[in-house]
Amino acid sequence: MTVTQAPRCPYRDDDRPAADPCADYLPLREEEPVRWDEDLEVWIVSGFRETTALLRHPALSAAWPQRGTTTLHRGGEGGGRAAEVVRRWFMFNDDPEHAAARRVVAPLFAADRLAAMRPVVEELVDELLAGRTDGLEVMAELAVPLSSRVICRILGLPGEVAPRLHDWAPDIAALLLADYLPEVRTRGHRALREIEAVVDEALRSEVREGTGLWLLRDARQRGVIEAADIWATASLLIYAGFETTSTFIGKAVRAVLHAGAWADLRSGEPGPAVDELLRFDTSVQQVARVATAPVEAAGHLIAEGDLVLLMLGVANRDPAVFADPDLLDYDREIRRHLSFGFGAHYCLGAGLARLESEVVLERLAGRWADLALDGPPVTRQHFGITVLERLAVRGTAS
Repeated sequence: MTVTQAPRCPYRDDDRPAADPCADYLPLREEEPVRWDEDLEVWIVSGFRETTALLRHPALSAAWPQRGTTTLHRGGEGGGRAAEVVRRWFMFNDDPEHAAARRVVAPLFAADRLAAMRPVVEELVDELLAGRTDGLEVMAELAVPLSSRVICRILGLPGEVAPRLHDWAPDIAALLLADYLPEVRTRGHRALREIEAVVDEALRSEVREGTGLWLLRDARQRGVIEAADIWATASLLIYAGFETTSTFIGKAVRAVLHAGAWADLRSGEPGPAVDELLRFDTSVQQVARVATAPVEAAGHLIAEGDLVLLMLGVANRDPAVFADPDLLDYDREIRRHLSFGFGAHYCLGAGLARLESEVVLERLAGRWADLALDGPPVTRQHFGITVLERLAVRGTAS
């Protein structure tokens, strides 16, 4: 079932619509795996082994919104990095605070809970695909409504909140990248305030036992967390649970069709295919860390206070680790990829993202014997964030 094609990333073919970070970042492989960017005054790490080591290095802190800065931020207008609620996100904190906050909501993503969610996800996907015989627009008609409804259900938010996640997510994403721009801060802070209002309203109603809001309220009542941590963790789960999963679903379908690998997808199991698709074009292309002490990496010395960008997407295409890394090969034996990070900050929702993606690919493959792009994928720039806006496909029924 191995995909055979020229050893070249399909996004970079001249006769195909391309343009997304996967293609944009690949030239970094031609640079040193660890290098200093003079313009931004940050370290850029693109090698797989170097990225893996630094993701778990005790002297690299995840609290970059509190501690990290670049020349763009020093030249920007007003305020500190991100927002107070974002600085409370457990993904932007170190242990023991990170571990304590993470434990509160970890039961939501336990194996038994995910197993119980599978029929729910399958029902939602079947509902979204019902009546679609010739094709669909993957983002608006499948990936976005599926991911938003699933995370709202897990958190205990009413279903009518789900459509609002599509508006909030890009503004929060931009806030994490370009918070030196006044308009980005305005839009991002507004999205976070609206989420806070939605969470408060839900907490005033009856909260279903075992949901995310129930766990957070219980932890607050027991004195484990502060009130502000309810809004922080809820907004993190809303953003991460929706944005990264919906984006990956779209990217996965696009990658399969770009590579001409639909027949191979239909003939195999979705699990291994999802791992290879995650490696091939991950939702989260980079994560940041800030050094709390000097760190040696690939012969370079990262100084205390330096900001480090770990390029996960490029590392996943490292030819020193993955043979023919630009090939989409479902038979590839992947010991590890970095799409969900590594170490203590490994993505808590990785299992949920896999579940949704597997069900989507399984149902699409079962519905259409042939599937092809119905026009070029449409992306747009949102303050430096590339958003997959539209992915129309047409198919021949099985």
